[in-house]
Amino acid sequence: MKKMIAVFAVLLSTSICANAEILGFIYQKAITPGDGYTTIPAAKTGIATCQSYFGIVGVGDCSVQKAMKNGKIKQLGGYDVYRKNILGYQIIKTQAWGN
Repeated sequence: MKKMIAVFAVLLSTSICANAEILGFIYQKAITPGDGYTTIPAAKTGIATCQSYFGIVGVGDCSVQKAMKNGKIKQLGGYDVYRKNILGYQIIKTQAWGN
């Protein structure tokens, strides 16, 4: 009975989080799209990076504004967020494009 309740709880939690961010505690490599895509062509690209160490210390600036500044972008066309996690060490890169 306890095993059945545990399985039900896991299935319920995964169905609730189906639209949430992809999580991988041991390993994760995922690309998630940003919000607000436009028809502006991708003439310029900028990347911003930050890192997290075991969820305790986080350093860097991986904001869309920093990626726009690094790519000298004035009009944002869109952005993607790349996440890679290996045993608690996580690298997050935001790639923005536009004019």
